Amino acid sequence: MDDVQEIQKVFFKKLIDGDFGLAKTYWFYGVLVGLIGQIVMLVVEMSESIALVIITILVALTYNVCQMIGTWNAANRYTGSKIWTVLAKITVALGIMAITFTIIILTNL
Repeated sequence: MDDVQEIQKVFFKKLIDGDFGLAKTYWFYGVLVGLIGQIVMLVVEMSESIALVIITILVALTYNVCQMIGTWNAANRYTGSKIWTVLAKITVALGIMAITFTIIILTNL
């Protein structure tokens, strides 16, 4: 395995395990990276390449699932105010529902 693959493996393991902490996992890897991902998706959609759109959706879906698992796990480890744990888990549950409904809608087109 080359260095890039090793770094990716370590990053995604740390993300999924919640090792970055609740605030960073939620706000940086969830909100900020998610916003950047939405911008990338808009650009890809303008390309009108179905293959590129499908690949981008699959990459985004994989990343989002990893990030949501990481947020949940980081919330489990969080030692601060309980409200942040509850709110983080609510947003993860809503995110899972949104992904599920999106997949249902896309597969029924």
